[in-house]
Amino acid sequence: MNFEYDPISLAQYAKFCNCNSQDCSCGENNVHEWAWDKENATYTIILSKNDLEVKFHNGYSYGTAAVRGNKILEKGKYHYWEIKMLTPVYGTDIMVGVGTNKVDLNNTKHVFCSFLGLDRESFGFSYQGYIQHGGEKRKYGPCFGQGSLVGIYLDTWRGTLEFFLNRKSLGIAFTGLRDFMLYPMVCSTAAQSKMRLTYSCSVPVSLQVTCLSVLKSSHRAYLSTMFPGLRYLTQSIFADILKNDSNSDDENETDELELYETDYMILDDFDFALVGMSRKKKKKCTHDYSFGQDLNSL
Repeated sequence: MNFEYDPISLAQYAKFCNCNSQDCSCGENNVHEWAWDKENATYTIILSKNDLEVKFHNGYSYGTAAVRGNKILEKGKYHYWEIKMLTPVYGTDIMVGVGTNKVDLNNTKHVFCSFLGLDRESFGFSYQGYIQHGGEKRKYGPCFGQGSLVGIYLDTWRGTLEFFLNRKSLGIAFTGLRDFMLYPMVCSTAAQSKMRLTYSCSVPVSLQVTCLSVLKSSHRAYLSTMFPGLRYLTQSIFADILKNDSNSDDENETDELELYETDYMILDDFDFALVGMSRKKKKKCTHDYSFGQDLNSL
């Protein structure tokens, strides 16, 4: 699938806040389980602020620069991290995602390309709104730019990868990742572009954590009050990440689900899919539709 440069769509990206400074700390949390790895980065990358901030191409850009995290994303855990775009996002591509230790980070240092997902060892989400793996691209979500906060959620138990934009889920992007040993990765072709790792955490897979996905906001508030020992879960960021669509909007009974068509593509013998716009949204019901009967039949 070909993706043409669309300046109108790129100009309509959403920011996490209204700050215009690179020193903005809105939405940031001083929790970091890992940082960027200076030993596994393209030579044109400069790391700063305890290796949390990365600058690509300090002078001119001659290709694609990439860096990976200094810690593997362990099996048997839920992993979540957030990256803030500090400078204008432009050029061939700027991407976030994951990849294995087989990814050659210097392979395209003199080539302008969409690096993450270019081969079968990595999975990427582009600032232009598409996802990529094995060189195959699919439309996925809205664009992101300077001031956007991009979240990445890896469920190693189910083998799924999901992206968030300004703390709002865009839906599952990739499935079938259980057999991959993955590292966090970012890449950019834009000269003097900067981004910062603002948060990274993980929790072991457990029945308690899984149950968060079916708890409504009122249920979580009750558990926090009655069982203080569970607050580390009910008040954690995973309580919001794991909640499913049925309880994400305080269960307004007058709302009706609006489903976007999902575009799946299964690639060869790899048991995974690139998923298109699949996020469910709530839509106010103003007419007497028969759509509810169709939902019940699914």
